[in-house]
Amino acid sequence: MRSLAVRRAFARRVRALERELPGALGDNVDALHRSRVASRRLREILPVLGIERSETPAPAADGLGQRVRRVTRALGSVRELDVALDILSEVEQEYPELGEVVAAARRTVEADRDARREGMTRQLEEIEAPSLAGELAALDEHVGADSAATRAASLRKRLDRRVDRLEAAIDAAGALYAFDRLHLVRIAVKKLRYALELVHEFGRVPTRRLVNTLRRFQDLLGRQHDLEIVAGYVRRLGRAGTGRFASDVERVLAVLERETRELHARYLARVERLEDVMAQCRGDIDRRLAEGTPPKRRATGSSHGR
Repeated sequence: MRSLAVRRAFARRVRALERELPGALGDNVDALHRSRVASRRLREILPVLGIERSETPAPAADGLGQRVRRVTRALGSVRELDVALDILSEVEQEYPELGEVVAAARRTVEADRDARREGMTRQLEEIEAPSLAGELAALDEHVGADSAATRAASLRKRLDRRVDRLEAAIDAAGALYAFDRLHLVRIAVKKLRYALELVHEFGRVPTRRLVNTLRRFQDLLGRQHDLEIVAGYVRRLGRAGTGRFASDVERVLAVLERETRELHARYLARVERLEDVMAQCRGDIDRRLAEGTPPKRRATGSSHGR
C-alpha cells in the first residue's frame, strides 16, 4: 500500500465534496446526489486512514468524521424526494389518464421536499459544511503517515465487517418481500462497494468487476426502495379519495407494486452473485491484502514494452 496512492485516493474524495457541495446548496439535483456519494466515500476512507484516532498527530481531525456523517444524512433526506418526483413523472408520462392522482401526490412530495430542504440547509450551516472540504484537505500531510501494514490491517478488518453485515442482511431478508429488510441489504451492499473501491486504490488489488456487480444490486434495490417511498405518498391520497379518484389511486399503486415485485424477483434470481462477491472478499482479496501482492501483469511479446 503505497503512501502516494493513499494520499491520492483521499485527495480525490475531498475534491469531489468541494466541487459538488456548492451546487447541492444551490438546489442542483445532480450535484446534491454527487455530494452525498462523495460524503459516503469520505466516511469509508477516514477510519481506514486512522486520522481520527486519539493517537493521531492531527488534532484538527477531531469531529470531522461525525460532520461528514451529518452531511450524508442531511443531503439524503432531500435526495430521496428528488427521486420520488422523477418516478411520478415516469408514471404520468406512461399513464397520462392518471395525471390527477400523480399531480396530487407530486404536490405533497414537493411540499415535503421544500420543508426538508430548509432543514438540510440549516443542518449544513450548523456543521459549517462549506468549510469541511478545506479542513479535510489540511490533513493531507498526515495521510499515509502510518505504515502500509497498519493500513492493510485496518482495511482488512473493515472489509471483513462489511461482508459480515451484508451476509447477515441477506439472511434476514430471506425470500419473502420485506421492504425494511431489503433496505438493510441495500445499505450493506453500498458500504461493501465503497470498501472494495478502497481495496482497489490502496492495495492494488483489482476489484472493479466486484464493484460493478455491487453497483448493479445497489441500483436495483435503490429503485425498489424509491418505488416504496412513492407508493407511501399515493396510499395517503387513497384514504381521502372517493369515486374515480380512489380507483385511479389503486391503479397507480398497481403500477408501482408491479415493478416492485419484478425487481424483487430479479434480486432473488441473482442473489447468488452477492454470495460470490462475499466469498471472493473472504478468500482471494483478503489473502492478497495480507500478502501485499500486486496484481499480475499480462505478458507481452517484448520483455521491455508494456
